[in-house]
Amino acid sequence: MKFFIVIIAVLFLLPNALLAKEVTQNNTIKPATLAPDMPHFVSLTSHVMLDTDVVRLSDIFQGAGDRGDSIVAYAPRPGGRAVFDRRWLRRLASAYKLNWRPSSKMDRIVIERASKIVRREEVENLLYTYMVNEGGDSSSRAVMSNRSMKIHLPTNTVQELAVQQMSIDQGNGRFSAILTWGTAANERLRVNGRFVRMIEVPVLANRVMRGATITPSDIKWLTLPEARLSRTVITDMDMLVGMATKRAIQPGKAISANDVRRPLLVNRGEIVTMLLTTPYMQLSSKGKALQSGSVGDTIRISNLRSNTVIDAVVTGSAQVRITMGVNLALR
Repeated sequence: MKFFIVIIAVLFLLPNALLAKEVTQNNTIKPATLAPDMPHFVSLTSHVMLDTDVVRLSDIFQGAGDRGDSIVAYAPRPGGRAVFDRRWLRRLASAYKLNWRPSSKMDRIVIERASKIVRREEVENLLYTYMVNEGGDSSSRAVMSNRSMKIHLPTNTVQELAVQQMSIDQGNGRFSAILTWGTAANERLRVNGRFVRMIEVPVLANRVMRGATITPSDIKWLTLPEARLSRTVITDMDMLVGMATKRAIQPGKAISANDVRRPLLVNRGEIVTMLLTTPYMQLSSKGKALQSGSVGDTIRISNLRSNTVIDAVVTGSAQVRITMGVNLALR
């Protein structure tokens, strides 16, 4: 009987002892000894901004562990973006034994590349400086053919944009230049444009209405391409100050000699004083201006006494001068 009880006890305790041994062994297993096909539980990143030229597994999946440093794709060019859809992501997860499946057809990741933006104005200044340093005309300015151009440089480089070489047609000012910002073949760009001669011209700082007299405070200077200016454009400030506008002139617009005139001192229909001066006498009378005129203009005047029409020269505000030959017209 005692022997039978011992046998039963041994049979009962043996499985428990084996189980305890198995649990102890499992608790001592290190992650590095896991089977390579054991899946990693990860989550998808929907959007990422990179400053490198490669995409790593950890940029796409969070929780990729030691496999996260694996390079899986090339990043877009600086300033660009790329979209990877659910099918590509599913194949990537399967290739790296990641426990991830698309939750919907809309699953994707958008990858953008950070950049340092160099705008057109900065490029034109760079080209101008290079041209002047090479002995070019400092009164010229570079104008790019592509007016909306901007360059995206990588953020992970200390190299700045530079002009490697430039050729200029001295006849028409057209140029072609190569810009570089690194050593690779794809880190260079050919740009085209023209160098145009610039000239400073006086323009109005504010809108001036018709008939207003221009003062020095109304004027500012603006640098404009000489080729776009007409032959009648005023380039001397003294030819503007004191002049009156024939029409409303917009600010910042080159002013033609046809846009201004000397201020009117006599208006049509105005009563004026007519003067006749000789070494022996001075006669005066009243007349009605049949024309408007500025100082020095010859206009038609009707004598209010005799209704005789004569020619007279405007000398001041509401004042004209007549000559000896028409002195009888004053009567």
